[in-house]
Amino acid sequence: MATNYPSSLDSFTNPTATDTLDSATVPHAAQHDNINDAVLAIETALGANLANVVLPAQSISTTAPLTGGGDLSANRTLAVSAGTTSAAGVLQLTDSTSSTSTTTAATPNSVKTTYDVASSAHYLLDPISGSYYRTPVGNAVLTGTTAASANVTYYTAVVFSKPVTLDRIAINTNFTGFSGTASVRLGIFANTNGKPGNLILDAGTVAPIASASSYIITISQALSAGVYWVAMNTITAATTNYYYSIGNNNTNNINLFGGALSTTPTSSGLAGFSQSYNATTAFANASGVSISTFCPITYVRVA
Repeated sequence: MATNYPSSLDSFTNPTATDTLDSATVPHAAQHDNINDAVLAIETALGANLANVVLPAQSISTTAPLTGGGDLSANRTLAVSAGTTSAAGVLQLTDSTSSTSTTTAATPNSVKTTYDVASSAHYLLDPISGSYYRTPVGNAVLTGTTAASANVTYYTAVVFSKPVTLDRIAINTNFTGFSGTASVRLGIFANTNGKPGNLILDAGTVAPIASASSYIITISQALSAGVYWVAMNTITAATTNYYYSIGNNNTNNINLFGGALSTTPTSSGLAGFSQSYNATTAFANASGVSISTFCPITYVRVA
């Protein structure tokens, strides 16, 4: 009988006490032949000097960060230790750009966020408590030469090198170019691919009534380091609705995110973005924004 071992077990017919040596049912010679084949298959599988057998005397050795080795007299569970600043190991990924952990690793997304901040900050300084911040685009002079249109949201960028908590958001009316009464909604938006994205804070409304005046809302908004868009929307325009702005008579406005608006320098550039919609009830997430060469400035203050 050709043996089936080790792919499967053989099936043997055991002789009985009444079987004779010349039994046709259980031939004596055939039994020896079957046993010889089976023993040979077992020896082949085990190998000389049990070379093919894993014995308890054998062991699994580990080196850091792998742990859990030992001899094979029992089941062994291998593990990888956590990585630190002094030892290799497993690290959890994090999207945070403000974490001080020494046991986590940055994702490409967090590195990209940090890169965007660094590459777009033309003269970025650490935020100072009690100071107001506005867009750092180009030379961004205050012009106040164009009135803000009703039902248009104007977005201007602010950049923070570190996590901050903002406690004020505000606008300023122009020195001589404002009269009547307005209703203006102020807010903060996330940055998405270099443009205003999802709404972070709807701060409510102010009611400007005079020129050369600041209109301020108290807020409490924590932000991670990064680029954000602060916004104003004139729900009801004043008779003369002028605000401090960056605009189209500034010859040095440039794209905050590094892209040129055209191949030929012109007298205007990217002051921010704008989007037409009625914000009487609330701000909505920004979408379909357009490049604006004029934008009233919205200010925010670091707590």
